[in-house]
Amino acid sequence: MTQSEKLSYFSFGAIILYFLISLLIERLIDYKLPNYYYYPVIIPLILQIVSSIIRLTEFENLNGHFEGTISFQEDLLMINEIEYKYTELENLSIYGNSFSGEKTQNYRSGPMYGNGIENLISFTHNGIKIKKHFQLNSERHLDELQNTLIHIISSEKIPFKKEYLDFINEEHRSYILFEFLVGKLIAEKKIECKEGLSLIKFKSNKDAQEFKTKYCS
Repeated sequence: MTQSEKLSYFSFGAIILYFLISLLIERLIDYKLPNYYYYPVIIPLILQIVSSIIRLTEFENLNGHFEGTISFQEDLLMINEIEYKYTELENLSIYGNSFSGEKTQNYRSGPMYGNGIENLISFTHNGIKIKKHFQLNSERHLDELQNTLIHIISSEKIPFKKEYLDFINEEHRSYILFEFLVGKLIAEKKIECKEGLSLIKFKSNKDAQEFKTKYCS
């Protein structure tokens, strides 16, 4: 639990407890509390405001740390200086859509930013299952990873499989590099035109029509 969350929960609990006690006193004892009795509740209200301010620059807690590196090179994948040729990888799966500094889904409380650790690569090499979580330090690193994956798939550094297109996230499916990749696959009859059109996130119907005319006619 982060500092802003602790402050938020503590102050909110204090406010609820304070008013419950006040309600019990007035109802059970039938005693009308003076107005100044409620003045101390200002303190937890201030803590609520402070917690909201802290969260604006706060990152999620990172339990532990990441060691080593992962590098996608032209013909091979390198993990902690161990080389794995793309052609020798089986059951490859890559999820890379999280970067340090991205906004979380915590709209009202909790840390505003994530640490970019929701990324995963797994594959089988020489019968050995390998699974690694990895961190992307910035949005630029995310872009570099996505562009590299598009290049690897497009140049068939790994034998093409339709499921490899799932490695590309929603945002990068609107990029021109992904459009070229899908157009190439349609031209090579590896995917159908209709399927290719559904994969790309076109910015307008005009763009979709132009793509269809170029690659599907």
